[in-house]
Amino acid sequence: MKRKLYVMLVICLLVSAYTAFADSSPTNSLSLGNIEASPTRDRVEAIMHFKVSSVLDGYGTKKKPFNDESFNPIPNARLIIIDCKGKIAANGLTDSKGEWRIKINTPIDPHFPTKNMGVVTVITVADGFNEFIKFNVPVNEHGDGTGKAVVVLRPVKPDVRNEPSFNAEFHRFTVFDMLDYYAKQVGLVKQQQIQGAEGFGMVDMPWSATLR
Repeated sequence: MKRKLYVMLVICLLVSAYTAFADSSPTNSLSLGNIEASPTRDRVEAIMHFKVSSVLDGYGTKKKPFNDESFNPIPNARLIIIDCKGKIAANGLTDSKGEWRIKINTPIDPHFPTKNMGVVTVITVADGFNEFIKFNVPVNEHGDGTGKAVVVLRPVKPDVRNEPSFNAEFHRFTVFDMLDYYAKQVGLVKQQQIQGAEGFGMVDMPWSATLR
């Protein structure tokens, strides 16, 4: 009787040991490894908030300096978000207030080793306006899962040189080539042609927010 009890006790101990080993088996370790290797390890997610507007005529002088009333929101402006690897992360249109919110997931930028943040480039186009390319827009800079950027567009005019604006030290043709590349990737069309003022000929029209 004692021998049978001893055998049963040994069997129970062996089963317990096998179960414990199975719980730490390579299969489960692989599963944990897959979790650790998921995109969230070297990527960051944030809700981005963009505001697109233009400056009303007459502001920006000593008599009428810039203030909250200086800017007119631009609805239906299209924003194209490009991550640091050149991939289009998102694109969309502003609402009636000239605002657009979108959650994006983008690579963490190694230039900021103490921050869990990314950096994106934002191309903004709108009918009636010249394009703007905003470089180095921070994503989750303050660790709160948000990011924001304000974009001000210049209107298309028949008596001036109409071309994109940008906030970087690149040669303008370098940026223009980049703009054309991504505009074609998204499927944008050019804005409707307008006649330039006397001596200006036909205006070189910017990209439209409209898709093909």
